[in-house]
Amino acid sequence: MTTEKKIYARFFKSEKGNEYVKDELLKLGRPTKTIIGEDIKFVEYNWKVDRPYVDQLRKGKTQWEETIYEVRSTVRDGNVKKEYRTLFFVHKKLMVLVSFFVKTSRKTPDFEIDVAWDRMKTWMKSERSN
Repeated sequence: MTTEKKIYARFFKSEKGNEYVKDELLKLGRPTKTIIGEDIKFVEYNWKVDRPYVDQLRKGKTQWEETIYEVRSTVRDGNVKKEYRTLFFVHKKLMVLVSFFVKTSRKTPDFEIDVAWDRMKTWMKSERSN
């Protein structure tokens, strides 16, 4: 692992002050939230890491759209294996965490990507107005 972060994780905050990813992570027990946190930290230090750690889900096409990625986390508890996904985008040196879910299907659901995309657009719009 390198000694300096290449990007810095931040939770997306809605206009009402909700931090969806943070709220979902706080509901999880240990060791699950610790493993997911370590995976996010790994990406911060090793950006631009690729599969199996990170996967690109939807590419941004304009100056005000960023690509949506997912941090891929696997947590084993005895014989049970669960897949978790933290969706994010990178703007400048910020890794903005916009969505989090337990993966139950082979493909990341379009709905989850759409939620992340909408939050990215909201965040980018607020960046433009600052």
